[in-house]
Amino acid sequence: MRKRLGPDAPAPETPLALVGREGRRRVLLSVDLAARKLGLRPGTPVAKAQALYPDLVLMDADPEDDRLGLEKLALWFQHRIAPIVAVDAPDGLVLDTTGADHLHGGELPMLKDMVHRMAGAGFRAKAVVADTWGAAHAIARYGRTPIALVPPGNAASVLADLPIEALRLPSTPSITA
Repeated sequence: MRKRLGPDAPAPETPLALVGREGRRRVLLSVDLAARKLGLRPGTPVAKAQALYPDLVLMDADPEDDRLGLEKLALWFQHRIAPIVAVDAPDGLVLDTTGADHLHGGELPMLKDMVHRMAGAGFRAKAVVADTWGAAHAIARYGRTPIALVPPGNAASVLADLPIEALRLPSTPSITA
């Protein structure tokens, strides 16, 4: 959003959040680093965020524009990092780097380069290599470190420390008798 607004954007130290709807509730869909340092997270109700932090800058999210931007980023990664890249909406990418990591000095240097390039473009990113897409997804979204290289066969031990939300289980209606 700051890139799009250019000189009209709020200063980087000003907390910024993008707002949208989850069902009937207006919630924060995305927060920048300054807002995150205040303790704000996606899913926080807008009214609560405004009450706690009156200086918080709120802007309406544009999911369609975000999707297009993510698709452009996927294409960029496909041309430079790996031939198989997919969008993992709303804010992620999945890369199959099998056979491509050696072109970037190995898995760890490749991950470091990806995170560094994203930081240079003003984005906070996480990058993970794991046995499965599900494990990489969970660790990237819920793990603590920005870069993780999970040795083959060790995903279960790394996943054990993550919250249950990392499993991406479908919500099911409660059954009452």
